[in-house]
Amino acid sequence: MEAEPETPAPRSSGVGRSIWWKVAAAAGLVAVLGTAGAITLLYHGRVQPLGLAQAGPRSPAASPSPDDPLTLACRRPAVPGTGTTGVAGLWETQRGSIAGYRAHERFAELTSPHEAVARTDQLSGWVLVAAGDDSIQIQTGCIAIDVRNLNSVDELPGFNTADRDQSARDMLGSRSHPFVVFEPYPSTIAVDPASAAVQHIQISGDLEISGVTKPARFALDVRLQNSELTAAGSTTVPVGDFGVQVPEEVGGFVQVDPHITLEVSLILLHSRHPAVAANQDGSPLQPS
Repeated sequence: MEAEPETPAPRSSGVGRSIWWKVAAAAGLVAVLGTAGAITLLYHGRVQPLGLAQAGPRSPAASPSPDDPLTLACRRPAVPGTGTTGVAGLWETQRGSIAGYRAHERFAELTSPHEAVARTDQLSGWVLVAAGDDSIQIQTGCIAIDVRNLNSVDELPGFNTADRDQSARDMLGSRSHPFVVFEPYPSTIAVDPASAAVQHIQISGDLEISGVTKPARFALDVRLQNSELTAAGSTTVPVGDFGVQVPEEVGGFVQVDPHITLEVSLILLHSRHPAVAANQDGSPLQPS
């Protein structure tokens, strides 16, 4: 369930500049202190991409409230829960799952680029899977991420990077469109369902950002170990195609590459509670 739409202010590439110029000012201070040292700090302070979560004993998450907005953004299909240890069935995201973005910034005062990284654990979703001898079939799925809770985790000397978070939320139009949603297409993926090794896959689907839906493809590492399915990877999207504008002016305080990387690290367990049959608008399905 999305928040009540508000009349958006006209967007321009200068959205959020009041925040971004503070970053540039801090970068200028770093340059004065020593460009070589600043470059070293920027490279060594790089936040590593999200990887596979460590396997461990986990209890399935409690059944969410049926009117939770994040849960409503990804309604579960009408299939029974399962206690099986194989691959087939409905898998649901668990605590410890993380998603976020990575953006390349360049400041006028520094020749070295910087990566802005923000993450959140406020996400919900599921994947419905069938299994063959040497493949799995993704039948349907949905992952929703609450972008209102994205928080910066990168470091920039002399600056509180959290100051950019509200600017990022405004660029994403989070008041009207609080969730980024990915829905994979039905597909067959050549993997060994019986293997506990890390396997590499690609999943295509519809990606919704700021109310605009476009095709996207995630490259993922996946592992099934101890009845736990973990997946980690990324996709890079031109956010301008979704109506999101970032500061790009040549000669400005800061330039942001509009090709933004979306990252996920998901932990999924078999669903153990029954699903409720519902239409997309929330009304109950009627027997045929």
